[in-house]
Amino acid sequence: MLALRALELRIERCLVGAMRAVAESARDEAAVAALTARAVTIASALEGAAATPIDRLAARLRLPAEELDFLWTAIAVTIEPRLAVHVEALGGSAARRGVSVALHTRLTSAGTTTAIDAPGRALAHRLSSGHPLVAHGVLVPVGDHALAAVRCYAVPARIVGFAIGDDTLEPGLRRIEARPATELVFDEAQTETLARLSEILRGGEPALVVVEGARGGGRATAIAHALGHAIVAGSVATLDGDPTAAALAVRREALLSDAMPLLTDADRLDADGARRLAVFLDEYPGTIVVASRPEHDLGASRPAVRIRWPLPATATRRALWERLAHAPSGDLDALAHRYKVGPGAITRAVSSARILGQSGDALGLAAGLRHNIAEQAGSLVTRIEVTQRWSELVLSDDTRDQINALVARIRHSHQVLERWGFRGKIARGTGVAALFSGPPGTGKTMVAGLIAHELDLELYQVDLSQVVSKWIGESEKQLARVFDAAEQGHALLLFDEADALFGERSQEVSSATDRYANLEVNFLLQRVEAFGGITILTTNLDTAIDPAFKRRLAAHIVFELPDEPERALLWRRMLDTGIAPLGEIDFDRLARNFPKMSGANIRNAALSAAFLAAADGAAAISSEHTQRAARVEYRSMGHVLAERR
Repeated sequence: MLALRALELRIERCLVGAMRAVAESARDEAAVAALTARAVTIASALEGAAATPIDRLAARLRLPAEELDFLWTAIAVTIEPRLAVHVEALGGSAARRGVSVALHTRLTSAGTTTAIDAPGRALAHRLSSGHPLVAHGVLVPVGDHALAAVRCYAVPARIVGFAIGDDTLEPGLRRIEARPATELVFDEAQTETLARLSEILRGGEPALVVVEGARGGGRATAIAHALGHAIVAGSVATLDGDPTAAALAVRREALLSDAMPLLTDADRLDADGARRLAVFLDEYPGTIVVASRPEHDLGASRPAVRIRWPLPATATRRALWERLAHAPSGDLDALAHRYKVGPGAITRAVSSARILGQSGDALGLAAGLRHNIAEQAGSLVTRIEVTQRWSELVLSDDTRDQINALVARIRHSHQVLERWGFRGKIARGTGVAALFSGPPGTGKTMVAGLIAHELDLELYQVDLSQVVSKWIGESEKQLARVFDAAEQGHALLLFDEADALFGERSQEVSSATDRYANLEVNFLLQRVEAFGGITILTTNLDTAIDPAFKRRLAAHIVFELPDEPERALLWRRMLDTGIAPLGEIDFDRLARNFPKMSGANIRNAALSAAFLAAADGAAAISSEHTQRAARVEYRSMGHVLAERR
């Protein structure tokens, strides 16, 4: 209450000063005398007034009296509607945008002169040359006036709220308090990283600290814990591609809250945004922390310190699931092994599972985690609904055995890698990458979907049109985003027509295009190897896949065109829906007469035969309908038609 009264006095002092300046212009001596007396009374009351948040901010910045007065004038003009008419009368239309040093002088001068004195000229110069109030975003320059004395400054809404005691953060910002160690769960590797991070953050030298790691891995909580102090975090990835305003908002809030600033999502900026952020980081005077994915170059020229924040180990992840989900039922060991995520991602998953009413068991928590994948990958992937069944699949025994072995490898990875200790034998990632090659229509994409359904995974197909970019480095950035999202949700990633991305590298580099194409493939090879999830690539040209990638495969399954008995079985299964009426159909004849058909071609022909029967008003799909449909499909394939027989 006392601070609020002090705030009212400061606003009233500015209002009285404006009214007195207007009275001076009108040569109203009586009004000038009355308002001068009122100004003296206000000044006397302010001598014993309580400190406001703005006064405490000024003490933190060590502002001299004339700079604090200017800040109060800017706040008063923004917050007090009665000032508007007086300010516009004194400063013209420019006063609608903010307060200049010239206008401030007229509002606060004790005499009739309106000239800017020496302190005023010095203030105008300081404000126009990197003053802390401007650098921290407390005062925002308005317009591009070249003259320092008449350049206008405004205060953002957050400063007005701060002045009246409102602690609400700006949209998109988070304040993370340092939590007691008893409330946190860290493994041995994370504890060692915390010690190094604490030494850097609590040191006396200003530093640019880059904390690398996965989103949702608990980096912000770890930074606050290592610092032993609150941090203010905000994303710099804005819709307009300019991170400066977002970074300035974080810097301003860190000043107001006396906290450490943390900038996130720097790796999601385009080239122009990255350059703007680099300038901001170079100009920041103190220690600032940036959370980014590994190996992302910020482009800043000031020295940086990089700390890799590891994801929690399996046992720690299990403890986090148990604590954050309040001891759910089910196999938490398998849940912790399958989903390599940190506390942030686990918290979001628990919240999603609660909305679904499934937070009480491990299966529901897994579903909650998978619901957040699409939010992170955005338009880069497409979720595929799997509607087929294993019974519809017709493959050779050898191919089916290879598929069963691949499923078993994925299903039992926790037992083999964790319980039997084979994790230490693997150099990098624990994921599974498989290549499905063969002619079009042989069931490669279908099998990928069936494997995902069998393992209760979401199937996401990578949209190459969204991922591949002509700009250098953008494709790698988009792919990193896809892999990060898929790894946290343990989704199955499908790269259809993978030879477009995983093509063989050029041995003879004759242009910049060849060099950057090779770099893109190098990145993919490393990222797939480090990936902890499941990647399936399909291609019609397995010879075009880089040999170095083939060495990293858990399985390379070749899908051949079906032989005659398999084609007959495919015809039978494609036409038999359990509902559709079927007449006498010679499936062996169909398989014999059209030998070049794949499973997809047979599916197309079977569907066409059903439409032909419906169009004829027939009681059942007959042999004539299937023969006609098969001939049309065969012709569309570019093959010579078999004779009618």
